[in-house]
Amino acid sequence: MDGIEVRELLPSEYKEWNLLVEKAQPGTLFHTSEWLEICRDVLSKDLRIYGCFRNGELVGGCPLFVKNIKGVLKVASSTCKMTSYSGPLIKESASSRASKRIQETHEILNPLREFFCKQGFDSIHLTFAPGFEDIRPFTWNGWDSAVHYTHYLSLKENIDGNLSGGRQMELKTATGAGLKTRVSNDPETYYRLLSLAYEKKNLEPPLPGGFYDRVFKLIQKKSAGYMFVSETPEGEAVAAHINLYGKKCAVIWTSALNPDFDRLGSNALLYYNEFLDLRSRNFEYMNLMAANIPVFVDFIMGFSPELIPYYSVTLESKKYSAAKTLYKTTHKETY
Repeated sequence: MDGIEVRELLPSEYKEWNLLVEKAQPGTLFHTSEWLEICRDVLSKDLRIYGCFRNGELVGGCPLFVKNIKGVLKVASSTCKMTSYSGPLIKESASSRASKRIQETHEILNPLREFFCKQGFDSIHLTFAPGFEDIRPFTWNGWDSAVHYTHYLSLKENIDGNLSGGRQMELKTATGAGLKTRVSNDPETYYRLLSLAYEKKNLEPPLPGGFYDRVFKLIQKKSAGYMFVSETPEGEAVAAHINLYGKKCAVIWTSALNPDFDRLGSNALLYYNEFLDLRSRNFEYMNLMAANIPVFVDFIMGFSPELIPYYSVTLESKKYSAAKTLYKTTHKETY
């Protein structure tokens, strides 16, 4: 087997990277150069996409956001705000044998890991997309690992038979209030709802409105998703979901709700009608994305989804670990 060369991709090679994302499982919109560039620009981050080549063919890779902290610490992460995962990808194996697929995975991930270890990062954190299960090339070599969760809601199930009593009551309330759902392409509607929700908590939204404007344009350009809203009979939007298309699923990426209408069941109505809509278009499941946030878990469990793990790995230098410990101690004393 010929060796793997790992190097940073040139912007002129991003088209080739996006073709890999389309073919790789589990390549997602979060892995595409267009998405990563939006995050780079809005968050003022240093983006680098590293490619793994075999005989000149791109067969894997990983995007990283790199940051220098006060010129002392160099840290890297495959994720950022509003991007839960965007870690390593590898080309799909053509083999039907599990042992061969594992071998090919390790033949790509091992050189990638070794390359990252030579880049002088004081901390590097990689979060693998759900469906990427074999992280052993990292854990066998001293990287720490963590498990995260998402929820998959099968679109082949009988949703009415799986609803909890609480969700059934919310749907009845929403119907009684005359709420309707529809597709919308107006990012201002979403950002208004998001701002209202954060104002209720005396907080600023996690990202500026310009971020969502650019995401909407990307979604429309690539036909990669849509926004679903709940409206009052008067046409006022009271809740919204932005959904991104995956290979077999739709990812419920983010939601926003006018807190003045949180007792009308508008969020439950969105999930229910999204289920029916996506099933009619032959998607296999919905990725509900909220399993790591305790306040959302009870609500989501009312739809009887399946709990799905995904993984992250981290490697820290002694200098970074010492700085992190000092930071925690200092802030604890200050508090």
